[in-house]
Amino acid sequence: MSLSQDLLEQARILERKEPKRPKQASLRRAVSTAYYALFHHLIDLSSREIVRGSADWGLREAVARSLNHADMRKVCKSIASRNPPAPMASLLGQPLVLDSGLLAVSEAFVDLQQARHEADYDLARRFTRDDVAALVDLAEDAFAGIDALKRRNTRQYRTFILALAFHPSWSRA
Repeated sequence: MSLSQDLLEQARILERKEPKRPKQASLRRAVSTAYYALFHHLIDLSSREIVRGSADWGLREAVARSLNHADMRKVCKSIASRNPPAPMASLLGQPLVLDSGLLAVSEAFVDLQQARHEADYDLARRFTRDDVAALVDLAEDAFAGIDALKRRNTRQYRTFILALAFHPSWSRA
């Protein structure tokens, strides 16, 4: 199983860890882990698109390390708002009609990253098991959504996956 799948499974375990009175520590770690599951899944898809084949793991690993939270958020936020920068918009296709699955994945990434920030840094925020279950569900749905897009291998999927790595360059073009 991949790291991202293991993280998603771990998020679900943490969400259900204490059946009667869940600890905030478990719920917060579940939220953070759900975000990191999607983060690493997208990194894996992007680095595999850039470095094809399994022979050069070192190169793929180097590419994977170059992706970062802030740039990935910018890509996802621009797509979720239906307002990607002009160079990316032209690569997504004209006229710009964004795939609903791509919108859902982008929105999920932004929402999960915000929830992770709250879980990790906002000590006044209290999480319920229902809150956390919904966030883990969101991560699972995003996995299914991006995997469905990958199977269809559309121009929008490939542009999105590559934009996660190249967005800083594309937004200056």
